[in-house]
This record gives sequence, structure tokens and C-alpha cells, in this order.
Amino acid sequence: MINGLNRLAKGDYKARIKFGKLIRRHPAMTELTNSFNTLAEELENTEMLRSDFINNFSHEFKTPIVSIAGFAKLLKRGKLDPQQQMEYLNVIEEESLRLADMATNVLNMTKVENQAILSNVTKFNLSEQLRACVLLLERKWTKKSIEFSMDFGEHLIEGDEELLKQIWLNLVDNAIKFSPKGGLVEIAIQDAEE
Repeated sequence: MINGLNRLAKGDYKARIKFGKLIRRHPAMTELTNSFNTLAEELENTEMLRSDFINNFSHEFKTPIVSIAGFAKLLKRGKLDPQQQMEYLNVIEEESLRLADMATNVLNMTKVENQAILSNVTKFNLSEQLRACVLLLERKWTKKSIEFSMDFGEHLIEGDEELLKQIWLNLVDNAIKFSPKGGLVEIAIQDAEE
């Protein structure tokens, strides 16, 4: 048991304990084994998620920074006509806003982990919220000539309205980003138990 705890303390989340047949017969030892192994498995999964998140976030964060730096460097060189300058400034502005959104998302995730956000549960119109999210991203989807199919009635749900809005904005933004020019994005709502 002590060996297993020491391994966990050193970050070896693959540590598991297994007692011999005689000790395993005792219900308390079975419960202790199960609890320890469940803890180790949860820590292993959390560490895997943390590592994946850091890798993905670092990559996602680096892309707009490199873009901003590159366009700023081009602007510093000068010799650009006003239209090019405005185009480069627009890219810098968009990428800066993207970084701000990413920072907000990370802060929201931290709040969710600490359960600080989940006290804001209210009843609201999900259908209206989805339509509003699509409208907020109108500039992006019109630029790519993307069409939307939103065939759903009115649905009221209980949840954290602001947090869910962030989720829909991220999903719709990704749908726009990864859809081909002139593509179709379909949004549907389905009622399910609970």
C-alpha cells in the first residue's frame, strides 16, 4: 500500500495495488483496493487530459501569435498601399480577438472545474440562443458563402446561459472554419430523456 502511494506521489499514475488472496477476502481490504485503484486511474486520465490540453492549447495559441507578429513585421517595413495596410490590420485585429476568446474559454473552463459558474442556472430559450449565435458569426459565414439549415421549433432548457452560449459559438465557429466555401451547416435540436 505504501509503495503504491509513493508511486502516485511521484507521478506514476499507472500504480495499482493488488493484495494476496488471504487479505483480499476481508471486505475492508477489497474496498481499499478498489478505492486506491480508482483514484490512480482517475489521476492517470486527468494527467492525460491535462497533457493533451496543454499540447493542443499551445499549438492553438501559437498560431494567432505568429500571424500577428508576421503581419506587424510587414507593416513595420512600410511600402504598402492603404488597402494592404488595412487588410493586415484587420488580420491582426481578428487574431487578437481570437486570442482573447481563447483566454476567456480557458478562464471559463477553470471556473467550471471549480464549479463557480454552475450556480448561474436559469431557464431560457435554447432555440433563440442558437439563432443569436449564428447571427453573431454572420460576417464569417457570409465571407465563405456558407448557408445554414436550422429546422427546429422553440425549446426551453435549464442551464448556464452564458456558458452554453460560449459552447455554441465555438461549435458554430468551427463548423464555419472547417466547411468548404459555399458549404451547408445544419443545426438541429433533439429532445431526449433528461
